[in-house]
Amino acid sequence: MDAKEQFNNQAKFYSSSKTFSAGESLNILSNLISKKTFKYGLDVGTGAGFAAFELSKSCEKVEATDISEGMINEARKIMKEREINNLSFNICFAEELKYSDKEFDIVTCRTAAHHFLNVEKFCNEVHRVLKDDGELIIVDTITSDQIKLNKWHQNVELIRDKSHIKNLSLIEWKNILKKANFKFLDIIQSRVTMNLNDWMERSGTSEKDKKVLLSNFQNSDEKTKRFFGIKNLNKDISFYWPVGIFHLKKLS
Repeated sequence: MDAKEQFNNQAKFYSSSKTFSAGESLNILSNLISKKTFKYGLDVGTGAGFAAFELSKSCEKVEATDISEGMINEARKIMKEREINNLSFNICFAEELKYSDKEFDIVTCRTAAHHFLNVEKFCNEVHRVLKDDGELIIVDTITSDQIKLNKWHQNVELIRDKSHIKNLSLIEWKNILKKANFKFLDIIQSRVTMNLNDWMERSGTSEKDKKVLLSNFQNSDEKTKRFFGIKNLNKDISFYWPVGIFHLKKLS
């Protein structure tokens, strides 16, 4: 199942999820955006639109893109409820943005890049559509640069969601963004805490794969449990993914 089909099927779960509609990473993103005002903003991989809604508070006009029409429809519903009138949507791939060179003052992307087929190409596309000295804020779950932890993380993500591509480590993100010619203004590390049952339900994980995932979490070694904060609850499991928040400026 590709990302478009996955998110069309599960759009309503994501639009109602507190993991996406609230949380520390959204608060940090909002605080970074609110320090300035911008004329024209872009949110890539918008999903149900929560980052775009924050961006709309500091921009005269905002565009938001996603490959899933179902997700964009959910975002439009929430936009209407919140009476936001400076935001429009466009269906396109993150690696093939349908905009002109040097068009935007700021670009955001929250909790989407691990589904992108080519993160390097996405970063180059953002560099292209940003004005000189334009700003980029990327928020995404990240993983360890230790091989065993990295492999365990990628494996459970893929079992849960077949549209998952790859979680990058902090070092990998730094190298990609530097190569794409961005200057780092700030790097903030956070985490997103979740419960296993809700995490699986949100992605429509099959009953068979739910059992496999439960076994993976329960039988993970102590180092994995410590790194990802895995704890047994009453009929559930709590864990967290590390989150990287990258605030950048385009270099010419």
